[in-house]
Amino acid sequence: MIPGCVSMEPFDEPNMAIYPMYGMTGWEVTQHFEKDENNQTIETLTEIEIEYSPESDIGAEFTEFWFLPGDDSEKKSIDPDQGNTISHMYTGYGAFMSKFGVVDSEGNEDTIPYSEDDWPAVIRSANFYLNQSQVSEPANLFVDGPNPNSVGSAEILRVESTIGNAWALPLTSQPTEITWNLIDPEGNVVESHTETLDVGEDFTWEIWVDKPMRGPWQLIIDSSQEVNINQTTEIRMGYSGFMYND
Repeated sequence: MIPGCVSMEPFDEPNMAIYPMYGMTGWEVTQHFEKDENNQTIETLTEIEIEYSPESDIGAEFTEFWFLPGDDSEKKSIDPDQGNTISHMYTGYGAFMSKFGVVDSEGNEDTIPYSEDDWPAVIRSANFYLNQSQVSEPANLFVDGPNPNSVGSAEILRVESTIGNAWALPLTSQPTEITWNLIDPEGNVVESHTETLDVGEDFTWEIWVDKPMRGPWQLIIDSSQEVNINQTTEIRMGYSGFMYND
């Protein structure tokens, strides 16, 4: 398989000996990455869970339920006598081309996807966020690149950053200029904004970037004065839909 492309190997046809039934939770979710001023990260990740409940049209016994996550990890399988649920935790974020299926005692197998057109990508969007209160300067927010096994790229990057110039002691209460620079993985400034905040004022800068470049992004935030800063900043790398072919 060429990275970022769908394999051209043949797909399976639905097996008429098996009536497939699959239940899925956590198929399309958002992973959360809380950052601090030193770019330390606390991750909140969500598992995918597949429940297998197939029926045999020929009275055969099922011998294996399996799942291939599509993130370069090994195939997972269970004996149907031991359970009917497989779970998996994806790290990072992105779209992952998984496969899953069942095998019966006669050697019949039902495998999804049946064709390239119904290949469902497991979706993991990402929210990166950073909160600060009563600090002398704003912090930068660093957005990690997607899992290297993710196919395609995020569909949208959204920035929402609120900076407040809070009241403090008279000697430190003064107006300041806040400048936001959104920098792509190649080091280019993609969007920029400067806002003057008087004491007691705050401002929210919000922008969207369609089809953002794959890789790590940075939001660099500067204050022209050392004042009393409150900050709430979030960047979302958004994926949607199930079908990816590039």
